[in-house]
Amino acid sequence: MRFAMIGLLFTILWVNNSYAAARSITLVATPTEVVVGASVHLQCTATGDWLQPLVSAKVTIKNTSGTSVVSGQTMTLSGTTAGYDYLVPANAAAGSWTYSCEIRDRNTRVTRSSAFKVATLAISPIAAHNTITKYDGPVTCLSCHSTEGTEMVNSLHAKWKAPTPELTNTKGEELGKAMRGINTFCTYAMSSKNACFSCHVRSDGNAPHPAEAKDIDCLMCHNDTYQRKFVSDPNNTQTVTNVNRETKTYIFGKVDSQGNYMIEPDYNKMPAGTTMVNLARTVQMPTNKSCLRCHATAGGADWTKRGDMGLNSANPTVDQDVHLSLNGAKLTCVDCHSNLNHKIGGRGIDLRGTETDAPTCQACHTAAPHTNTTLNRHASGQVSCQVCHIRTFAKGGATEMSRDFKVPVWNPNQLSGQGGFIGEEIKQANVKPEYVWFDGTSYVYNVGDAIQPDSKGVYHMAKANGVPFDGKSSIVPIKRHFTVMPLHESGKMIPPAIVWMFMTGNYDVAIQKGMEEQGITGKYSMVQADAEMLITHGVEPKAKAPSCAECHNNTGHTPDGTGLLPMTALGYHTLPNAVKSCTLCHSKETFNWSSTHQEHRGEISCSSCHTKEPTGLVKTQSILCSSCHGLKSWQGTESHKKHIEKQVSCAKCHKFS
Repeated sequence: MRFAMIGLLFTILWVNNSYAAARSITLVATPTEVVVGASVHLQCTATGDWLQPLVSAKVTIKNTSGTSVVSGQTMTLSGTTAGYDYLVPANAAAGSWTYSCEIRDRNTRVTRSSAFKVATLAISPIAAHNTITKYDGPVTCLSCHSTEGTEMVNSLHAKWKAPTPELTNTKGEELGKAMRGINTFCTYAMSSKNACFSCHVRSDGNAPHPAEAKDIDCLMCHNDTYQRKFVSDPNNTQTVTNVNRETKTYIFGKVDSQGNYMIEPDYNKMPAGTTMVNLARTVQMPTNKSCLRCHATAGGADWTKRGDMGLNSANPTVDQDVHLSLNGAKLTCVDCHSNLNHKIGGRGIDLRGTETDAPTCQACHTAAPHTNTTLNRHASGQVSCQVCHIRTFAKGGATEMSRDFKVPVWNPNQLSGQGGFIGEEIKQANVKPEYVWFDGTSYVYNVGDAIQPDSKGVYHMAKANGVPFDGKSSIVPIKRHFTVMPLHESGKMIPPAIVWMFMTGNYDVAIQKGMEEQGITGKYSMVQADAEMLITHGVEPKAKAPSCAECHNNTGHTPDGTGLLPMTALGYHTLPNAVKSCTLCHSKETFNWSSTHQEHRGEISCSSCHTKEPTGLVKTQSILCSSCHGLKSWQGTESHKKHIEKQVSCAKCHKFS
């Protein structure tokens, strides 16, 4: 019996050891060679017959001299894979470093080791940054970069406002989020407390006083590892009862007597070993990731607002964005959006400020980018490049198409992770754009202005200006975003104190608090509003461009909904009867639509034919003719032909309403 027990025990030990022997770990360091000041991702994957779930995974890292710089730190487990990010100090010694992973299940513990290389920074104009031994915030940067600090103070990114020469409802004054700005997403940024300031490059949030150079948080754009948070102030709280009849106390950011918010590094969101000195030493020119830190998550979440960019646009697939893809053109944001003197070009439709020239496709591709003359006529004419080369948007993630603040939805990430209520969002991916005419100017609503609805009762918070065939406007793709807005009885939109919506879930409370802030009294109603937003990122490979037949059928009157573009809605099928019969200028012809265009192209303007039926003359005929030249006598259609050949606008003589 004794020998039998010993045999059984031996068998059990042998089985356990066999299983342990079948368990191993594969180790991968990304990158395999990391420069000092950069982050390395260490990944350990359990392979073999491990018992699930795994109990733990720990990592130990030793530098080139064998000294442990990380000892038994817990790794993040996901299934059978464990990960750990480590930021190599800027003053670390170069050479071969080692790391060990210890993975445990309920019965077994296995340790495996591997190596990665640490390299010194290449000699560059910013090698002097390695001499930084103390980081005192932006002042450290300004000790050498005072000119850049002044540039940033005067930039749109710092001021949240800029001149508005391309808005037709202003006199060019400086406007933006910080000045009369309101939108269809989180509405009024200035009433959000610090909720909308988390991306702002001003380290003081948006204090009431004008920005100073020391208020600019340089690392927001110049170090992709850097993460920050507002300092919580237990004395700056608000207790509310929300729509669920729950009482909750919210803690807000610490603010000094001048209205400055306090910020601090958020080390929980940065790799282990990160120090502010290390970050200051390893600054870089802005990357795609730098820009997308804020622009991809505008509106409250990834891909939410603009619809043509998200966090994964930093390294997208070729189909998602051929310009930014590493397998495509390998461009960066600043290749197109110039940052000379810290001023960024590019405005779109729904933005207010303009601080420098906007990027154009022609800057790289010229006005005749195709080998086909017909396609080049499109490119140099009335069809923007984006129409054919961005067939859908939100290709990398779902984007918000509408938000209804009347329907509160709890979001645990709102208000710095304290949770809060946002409106009901309708999101979609791979959306076909709408198309409008855009001449480069737009109407964007500003707080304090009166506003009128369109014929359908919709109030446009942002709308492109442009008309067909005026020689200035092009067809562009847009995202149309819908929301509900409070309209005061005076005909002006009320800017809600949106933080009260976040806290309570009651939009009416936010509206009433907003009225108090603005000194407004009286009644209001809820109205439907929208905003047009230019889609200009997410260009696809040229092989995906549409064929002629996808836009045009052989009749020349392609019905809307059957082709890529809504030809009738865009005005292409709006023709007077005399044009349809070809008797406006000459006797009836039997050309098909393609031949007609070929015959008249370059001879007369598009608007000579593509126009509404006239309703009369602007003056009596005798006075009209003599107002431009002496009395003349023309027979039949001769007068039209002469004027059209000289490309005189139809509206010069005719009324159309």
